[in-house]
Amino acid sequence: MKLKQLTIALITVSIALVFGPQAARAASLTTLADGLNNARGLSFDSEGNAYVGETGLGGDGVCQPSPSTQFELICSGNTGSVTKVTPDGTQSRVIDGTESLALQQTKEQGAGPQELNFDSSGNAYLLTGFAGNPANRDAELNTLSTNTQFPAQQQQAAPPVAPDQVLGTTTLGKLYKTDLNTGSLTEVADLSKAELLTNPDGGDVISNPYDFVIKDNTAYVGDGGANVVWNVNLDTGETKATKIPGQTVENPEFPPNVSIPGAGQEQPPAGQQGQDAVPGVPAEQEAAGLPAEQIPSQVDIQSVVTGVDIGPDGAVYAGELTGFPYPEGKAKVWRIGENGEPEVFADGFTQITDIKFDKDGNLLVLQFADEAQWKGGGQSLQDLPGSLIKLAPDGTRTTLVAAGEGLASAAGLNIGPDGEIYVVNNGVGPGTGELVRVDGVGSAAAVPEPSSILGLLLFGVMGGGTWFKRKQQQDREAIAPQPEQTLSQSSI
Repeated sequence: MKLKQLTIALITVSIALVFGPQAARAASLTTLADGLNNARGLSFDSEGNAYVGETGLGGDGVCQPSPSTQFELICSGNTGSVTKVTPDGTQSRVIDGTESLALQQTKEQGAGPQELNFDSSGNAYLLTGFAGNPANRDAELNTLSTNTQFPAQQQQAAPPVAPDQVLGTTTLGKLYKTDLNTGSLTEVADLSKAELLTNPDGGDVISNPYDFVIKDNTAYVGDGGANVVWNVNLDTGETKATKIPGQTVENPEFPPNVSIPGAGQEQPPAGQQGQDAVPGVPAEQEAAGLPAEQIPSQVDIQSVVTGVDIGPDGAVYAGELTGFPYPEGKAKVWRIGENGEPEVFADGFTQITDIKFDKDGNLLVLQFADEAQWKGGGQSLQDLPGSLIKLAPDGTRTTLVAAGEGLASAAGLNIGPDGEIYVVNNGVGPGTGELVRVDGVGSAAAVPEPSSILGLLLFGVMGGGTWFKRKQQQDREAIAPQPEQTLSQSSI
């Protein structure tokens, strides 16, 4: 099976960590809306109104373990919504009472309305997440799953349930055309069904649509469960998938006392599958409480595709969260050109939740957290310090909002009609979500994107554009096919 994950050359990672981006002067965050439930994606209409997806709090309906929650039970209910925030600050829910899944003890990690977006004619479209095996969503997909070959590990960890145990959440994992006046939803594409029937990445059969962008008559959807970017024809509903590769991480750092397959455990937690242990365990990992003989020297992680956007060149770009153990500095931004092949555009990030290009061609990258989620302490994903980074067309990287400056477990990003940057902050938990504006970022000193020492030297000798193209080529050559497959997981 396959958890969604990715790949980077070791030297690229180590240098990126040493020569990290310099921070701009401290930004301030202005709160425009609050009280949002497991808030996610952000968009604007032509009149400057903001829309925030709220995946909701689940409810007292059917419960199932989910890969997104390391197999804790998520339960169904009708608590999903979309909140509209007008330029004068008026806050209201324009869509409410939709199907939702979430943990019930903490009301966190919801799956439901992810994001509302608009096409060039002003038509609204709504994306819903799912966070699980599509076979367990409803009776139709459960029946179809009898003809699906599931990987062996998934048969143990996230197999199809009995027909009378399905969630019955028929609206999740889909893209809809939406009438905001009536709240009606017209199905365009069933992405969870497409994952079940085609499994384009060849790994575990898991679907969790997270973010999307529209260009012409096509929606491009990042699916953190399927590890793909879906191309959805808005007229016909036809789907086509681009697989985003995973990667092998050397000497991964794990939380204390975690079980790792290949070391005698009967059943590993979601996303923690790795290779058999070998000698050469770093001292800091052994000190963390893991027996040296149980720590693998490598682990295959999946991409967990999150934010997507259209670049100034017309290509599709996708950011990734990466799977467990959420290694720092390993997340990438991918570019999908006309040939449909994904190429590394930039690397050295951590847990990307969204990306967005501004009018000057700068790429804004939102990081959910700047360190592995499990380092935050406890079981909650709330209040994990994140950051906002700007990557200029010449490769210059600037930290606009550094960790500890107010961004925490941030889930969505966009640029308003006024040219200002807006972020969905505190996106995990009941009533914690906020829509904030990033003020005071201005211009700041920055350094070249730190892919390697050679890259830094080349940037000084050659033009920035030449260096950046050469850097992209080096990244492409660093990616190798990943034959091993593990179980996929996205924890937001």
